[in-house]
Amino acid sequence: MASSKREWRTVSPNPDPTDDLEYELVELDFIPTTTSDGEEVLVLPTDEEMLHDDAFLIVDRDSVVELERRI
Repeated sequence: MASSKREWRTVSPNPDPTDDLEYELVELDFIPTTTSDGEEVLVLPTDEEMLHDDAFLIVDRDSVVELERRI
């Protein structure tokens, strides 16, 4: 328990997504759906190979925001 507390104290308050969290950035396409009058958006990776891994989301329009606007 004490070692995990020490580890948390050394973690940066603003970690780098790639280096610290090992996130991989991918390009995404955002396609409004016609069945919900554009209220839902289909989010797909631009790399078609990722689609074979079920890499897609269906979200409501309010869930899609530009990250620059979140700062």
